[in-house]
Amino acid sequence: MSDEELDALLEDEGEPSDDVEVVIPEDRPMFRIPSGKYKGLVLPRLINLKPTYYEKVLALKQEIEQDPEFVRHADTIARTYAEVRREAEKKAAELSEIKLRLETIKLLMIEQYEVEGTTGLTLSGGDKIRWEPAPHLVMLNKEEFRLWCIEQGLERDMVLPWQKANSIAKEMKLAGRPEPPGAEVYMLPKVVFTKGKK
Repeated sequence: MSDEELDALLEDEGEPSDDVEVVIPEDRPMFRIPSGKYKGLVLPRLINLKPTYYEKVLALKQEIEQDPEFVRHADTIARTYAEVRREAEKKAAELSEIKLRLETIKLLMIEQYEVEGTTGLTLSGGDKIRWEPAPHLVMLNKEEFRLWCIEQGLERDMVLPWQKANSIAKEMKLAGRPEPPGAEVYMLPKVVFTKGKK
């Protein structure tokens, strides 16, 4: 299971929902990337968590560090990471199966509600389940929609998708150019987990 798939399944409460809602260390420590495609780039460090979640992370980190059995060695910490990662993947697989069952039952329920001409029921235990039909936009032609937005005076609300903007900024840094105005590129640590034979 990839990091992205795991994150999507667990829907990490610490992931920022807004690209400016992250922790930027006050002392802005700089980091030189030692190898790989971005070798040599010097960037400020970024902690890609919501500030309130980061407080929880720091509290747990402190608790772990104060445990007399905690061993501060990369090998020991990496083994613990692998164990917790496997635990997270197991829970994510269970959650994925539950989500599949839930979506299937939801589809069956809505179909039957329509057959029976109802929008909701109250169950014997007091649970209430209803469905609400609502309009939902589906983009069929992005260029036509973009032109319409401009005609409506919405160009100030239009921004590049984050993935595209991030890709452009990375290429700019590789070319020795500064990032676009209104943005700043940080070093974001990424852990890559490749399962062994265990």
